[in-house]
Amino acid sequence: MSGVQLTENLIKTLDGGGKDDDSSFIPAPGGFQGPRDGYIFQNGEAGVGYYREEIFAAKEDDDDDDDDDDDEVLVNDNNAKRRKTSNETATTTTTTMKTKSTIDYDKMLAEIEQNNPDITKETTELTEKSVKKLVIQFERALNDNVEKRAKFSTKPEKFLDSEVDLDNAIKNLQSLASAPKLYHVLIDTKCVPSLLSVLAHENEDICVDILELFRELFDPDASNEGEEDENRQAFQLLNCLRENDGIKMFVDCLMDRFFSKPKKKNEREEREEKDDDLAGEETKRNAEETILQIVENAIEISGGTSEICEYFLNESNTRLKEYLLERVGKKQGTDGVKLQASELLSILTTGCDETVKKSMLLANDAFMDPIMMAIACYKKKEPQDSEEREIVENLADALCALLQTKKGQETFFNLEGLELMLMCVKSKLFVRGSALKILDFALTENELGCLKFIDAFGLKTIFSTFVGCFGGDEKKIKKIRKKYGNDYVDAECERTLSVIASLFQNIDISKNTDKYNRVVSKFVEDSFVKLDLLVESYVSYGKRVSKIELTNDENPPQDSEDEQDIYLEKLDHGLSSLENVAIIIAHLWATLDDAIQKRIFVDLENNEIDVSHARDVLRDRAKNIGDGGGEQVQKDKVDQLLTLVYSLYMPDEVRPGDE
Repeated sequence: MSGVQLTENLIKTLDGGGKDDDSSFIPAPGGFQGPRDGYIFQNGEAGVGYYREEIFAAKEDDDDDDDDDDDEVLVNDNNAKRRKTSNETATTTTTTMKTKSTIDYDKMLAEIEQNNPDITKETTELTEKSVKKLVIQFERALNDNVEKRAKFSTKPEKFLDSEVDLDNAIKNLQSLASAPKLYHVLIDTKCVPSLLSVLAHENEDICVDILELFRELFDPDASNEGEEDENRQAFQLLNCLRENDGIKMFVDCLMDRFFSKPKKKNEREEREEKDDDLAGEETKRNAEETILQIVENAIEISGGTSEICEYFLNESNTRLKEYLLERVGKKQGTDGVKLQASELLSILTTGCDETVKKSMLLANDAFMDPIMMAIACYKKKEPQDSEEREIVENLADALCALLQTKKGQETFFNLEGLELMLMCVKSKLFVRGSALKILDFALTENELGCLKFIDAFGLKTIFSTFVGCFGGDEKKIKKIRKKYGNDYVDAECERTLSVIASLFQNIDISKNTDKYNRVVSKFVEDSFVKLDLLVESYVSYGKRVSKIELTNDENPPQDSEDEQDIYLEKLDHGLSSLENVAIIIAHLWATLDDAIQKRIFVDLENNEIDVSHARDVLRDRAKNIGDGGGEQVQKDKVDQLLTLVYSLYMPDEVRPGDE
């Protein structure tokens, strides 16, 4: 129904069904209530209301006979009071008036709806019946368009109207996104295959319409606002889409129709490309973004399970993995689509469980290598804006997800990822923060990786970063904070400490004494300067965490949930870094080197801290070690920490159990 027709119907409703009224005057004490055919709204002799035109005209004729001057004044006065009465529709005869003006239908409709809120309820609220009508309109428009395109394939003007009808029918279906509880109508009427068939339509705009429709239907914000039944119906529609190979068709459409791989072009081709229609390129980028958004919405609707992530990454189901690796590659320009592709790559990689990562993503080097190459291009250049920085971080997250498996760590070192990340750290560009995070994941519970790190002269790089974080020039640090943000600098410090702690924890001193001692010697060289910085960092993180503890001492936790919230808050304020520093101090203390122990004791005492404080920190860490790797792994980690606690005593102190 058009806006004009809707306005007419609403006006008729207000007029009492559009019936004629013979009265010469209709009072309107509430003010203007919309135009009436044959009437003029004014404040006349009988008051405010609607007056018959012929009576008003007759009155004007009488006044003309009296006095021409008075007539001119009266006409001007009446013209100033007249309201618009022309309805100007295809079905209503235009009333001739002395003063004509165009009716603002949008404003009129808004006034009517505001004064009569219930009048449009029936026309705006979707029902199962109204959705079926929309489906029928779409099916008819599609069939009509297909027939006319086949019949008049060389005469576009012959099927142009049917194309417009199809476009309108698809856009009308978008209103269904506001009522997820009615999604079952699309499934019951078997409309989904017809909708998917439009992806192959020759008109690119029609294809984009269908993509927009599914993006709206799978918008998680719309379904999450509703009840459980609405969420379930969105999930059922997604399953129906999968059963009809809809996801595969979306990705095929993306790869074959809208994604253009970069090619080497000569000067002539570049000139021709500049002369091409830029609107077409914009349409393709918008289509790419829409399809990627559909995939992301589908993952969210499915709960981000490993099963749905595996489905999208499985090459037998879709070519999405191929597209994402190509789209985030260094040859692709930076734009919103590349950012979206990098984010989706991170979501899918992180969402897969270890089995899927091993069997599908790490079966060969073809998945990890392109990600590393995409990161590598930033070791010599800065990201241009915040979007490009986010791309770097998304790529790092995807790589870190792979490094959570032993197979991923092995592949990383085989591809010389260690050397690449060390170069990124040395660059002192934005990528350094991501490189430190990747190194942290690569060395976690990886003794062989730690030994390779030392062989690759990683100690010089990581301790140079350590000094820069905790003892660097304040002006430089402030400049970095201003450029990249406080979170970036804090994360850099946290990752640096974590890498050093991993070196101490993972290297078996009984088998690799020399390399273990090389790490220890870094804190001894230059008159213990790095050891002093280590204790200073311990004091700094300790104060931040203590503030949270003091706050919660006044309001003790009531249950385990409160305790968990407090623990998470302490992590946000540097608890993880405090624990890593305590581990490093404990390992240095366990060397039983008199000079090292004396330096640690003096530095702590100067800050009014006792060695027992570090013991308490390590005990608390042991209590919060999870069993994600299995009970035996958990037990080994706890035993390792308690061994450090046992060693962290002054010579004259009595250890528990030694009395």
